[in-house]
Amino acid sequence: MKWIAGCLMLVGLAALDPPYDPARELAAIAKTGPQGEGSAAAKVARDELAKHGVEVLPQLLVAMDTSNAVAANWYRTVYEEIVARELARDGTKWPVEFFKEYVSDAKRVGRPRRLVLGLLDKLEPAFRASWLPTRLDDAEFRYEAVGLALTAGDRALKDNNQPAAKAEFRKAFEAARDSTQVTQAAAKLKSLSESADVAQHLGLITEWWLVGPFDAPQKTGFAKVFAPEGKVDLQAKYLGQGGVEQAWKRHHETDTLGQLDLNKQLGTTREAVGYAYAEIDVPHEQAAQVRCGADDNCSVWLNGEKVFGRDQWLNGTRFDRFITPIQLKAGRNALLVKICQGPQHKDPEVSNNWSVQLRLCDDQGRGIEFNSINPER
Repeated sequence: MKWIAGCLMLVGLAALDPPYDPARELAAIAKTGPQGEGSAAAKVARDELAKHGVEVLPQLLVAMDTSNAVAANWYRTVYEEIVARELARDGTKWPVEFFKEYVSDAKRVGRPRRLVLGLLDKLEPAFRASWLPTRLDDAEFRYEAVGLALTAGDRALKDNNQPAAKAEFRKAFEAARDSTQVTQAAAKLKSLSESADVAQHLGLITEWWLVGPFDAPQKTGFAKVFAPEGKVDLQAKYLGQGGVEQAWKRHHETDTLGQLDLNKQLGTTREAVGYAYAEIDVPHEQAAQVRCGADDNCSVWLNGEKVFGRDQWLNGTRFDRFITPIQLKAGRNALLVKICQGPQHKDPEVSNNWSVQLRLCDDQGRGIEFNSINPER
């Protein structure tokens, strides 16, 4: 009888044990880093965490919201093992409401949010269809949400419901940050006699003063300094490539995405440098981004200070190829862009493009508010 009573006492004490707290194991994994730093301790912690069930998922997911890529990979293996095991069981009580709150928190890291959305697809298959259209202002899911708005607009057009179509296309246009989606939504709106300014939406610079070409043999143009880099004087004349006198000329770019073809504007050439200059007025001091691309390469000065330059050649002018943070002052700001043109490609069938595209936007890719000044000579 005493033996039985002792056993009952032990069972009672065990029942009073506090629930498992994964904090220690999560902290051990958080200390991992490159070159295997902390991996031994992380392996022990990972295996311990993986023994447990869905009760650890909320704390695990919070830990997964990290910029430590090594730790995030460790956490993900735990998440995937627990989820796979519990999905194979009947009667698991999933923390669904927590999952919905987590996936809806736009401040969290995107990858674990997508993992959770994939799990919700299994637990509540109808959730995605009602939730995703609401994510127009969510950087992680914006592209999909805009795509749904475009599809809804097309569906409304087929139903001859132009007011609904306009509303969906306008919603898509205002939310879109991807250049293809922006131009798609703008085209849909314009087909319905609605205005949509792509250049303004994306912050594209389209008003320029141009000068060149200047001689830059082989690939010397990036490092070689020409007069406009010291001072922009729109009245100045320069000795350009082949001894030809060069002067600044005004140009308004009409390409939908603001891509400036210098072969057309300055003349088809190679082994050369051209410059593009713009002045803008902004309503207040603000942090922003210069996003640009060029063929072959470009350098950018803001108010006389070099803020970007990449000595790479044979680049295509891909949209947002380079992204650089800048600080704009209230009022007038001056932008000078140097665009290099390299030697003819080894394959003579490959055209020698010479182009640049530049825009000013916030960290989410929406164009900032500015007015082009277009200074006179």
